[in-house]
Amino acid sequence: MKKHALLILLSFFIFSSCSVFKKNDYPSYDKNQPNQIISLYQTEWELVKIGSSRPKLTDTDEKITIVFSKNNSHFAGFSGCNRYGGQFNIKRENLSLENVFSTKMACPEMNMRFENNYLNVLNKVNGYIIIGDTLFLNKGERPALIFIAR
Repeated sequence: MKKHALLILLSFFIFSSCSVFKKNDYPSYDKNQPNQIISLYQTEWELVKIGSSRPKLTDTDEKITIVFSKNNSHFAGFSGCNRYGGQFNIKRENLSLENVFSTKMACPEMNMRFENNYLNVLNKVNGYIIIGDTLFLNKGERPALIFIAR
């Protein structure tokens, strides 16, 4: 009887610990443990989450991207339909994105809605952190946009 109870308890711990590892697609976010192996600059970052949602686009295989240039404090990327860019300023972990602009190409309505939402969130970013190969662009204390290095 004790052997069965012990076996059931052991099985529970093994299976429950396995499911925890499957849930984590991205590194855990702990701003006190930055690990900047990959530079913010000259790295092409691909969007994997906007808030808590994955990006959803139609009629395109292109990915949402951003690249920060150290030489001239500019950033640029692809936002679903259009190319976009602007200037940025960094002071410690504070990041401000300014003068955001984009081209004006037409595309499917769903992509346009996504792009407008993405650019609105991008305009509200005020901080960043890099953990491993993941860039978190934050609004306040919470990640607003999550990218991985390509």
